[in-house]
Amino acid sequence: MHIIGILYAIGAGVFFGFIGPLTKIAYNLGAGVGLAIILRYIIASILITPAIFINKPNLNIYKIHIKLFLLFTSGSVKYIPVSLAILIFCTYPIIVLITSIFFDKEKISTNIKIVFFISFIGLFLVLGPSFQNLNLIGVSFAFIASIGASTMILTNQKMSNKNIQAIHINAFTNFFNSIFFIILIGIFFEINLNISLKAWLIILIPSFCYAIAFFLQLLAIPKIGQSRTALLLYTEPVVAILGATILLNETLNIYQSFGAIIVISSLIYATYQTNKSKNVTS
Repeated sequence: MHIIGILYAIGAGVFFGFIGPLTKIAYNLGAGVGLAIILRYIIASILITPAIFINKPNLNIYKIHIKLFLLFTSGSVKYIPVSLAILIFCTYPIIVLITSIFFDKEKISTNIKIVFFISFIGLFLVLGPSFQNLNLIGVSFAFIASIGASTMILTNQKMSNKNIQAIHINAFTNFFNSIFFIILIGIFFEINLNISLKAWLIILIPSFCYAIAFFLQLLAIPKIGQSRTALLLYTEPVVAILGATILLNETLNIYQSFGAIIVISSLIYATYQTNKSKNVTS
């Protein structure tokens, strides 16, 4: 059912949103970035392993569509540390929308198109980015991350059209990234394992959040499409900001509160429109 797809997408945004504040707490307790990245993919790989044994993939799937798998994997990594970078990163739903309209010929109502841009304006208010001392490299990485996220969603749609299951996409991506980042971080960075038990427990939580969010996103796209999934993932930065106020004792100013209301209202309207359009076509 389409309502399940909507819940999958919103759930993915919520779990993605909690990753930032929880990871920040772990950093404050002494956990390092390298450890956080590696644990993210290792935990996701461990969680998906039982499902792989139950639903064994046909190896021909990987052989025939290896380019799609690698393209999907290349777009699955992002690390955006500042509000401006997050805002730039959050242009990815608009990239997905434009691609869907002009290349995939997806029929999207004018109301949904407007909601995309209203939501982005709301995010601008929520994040309150500073445009002083712009760093060209940082901005460039943010745009690359945005393109990567767009590529991930668009490729997932193509893979689902070829009847490739979310379990197999999930397994390939996380197994590949686990090996890649263990090697990369092991060579170029130092991984500090000598942290407190509390830090270990805290750093594991965002790893579980990532595993759940990533899988929910994979499940959402085949049910409600790439563009609507991307739009509903706008819950991520809103939840991240709200999570920071609760977990990190940060405060929301009036503009951020107003922006959050705009985004949440837009997503509620988008959910209603998606539900309505699916009922008409069913």
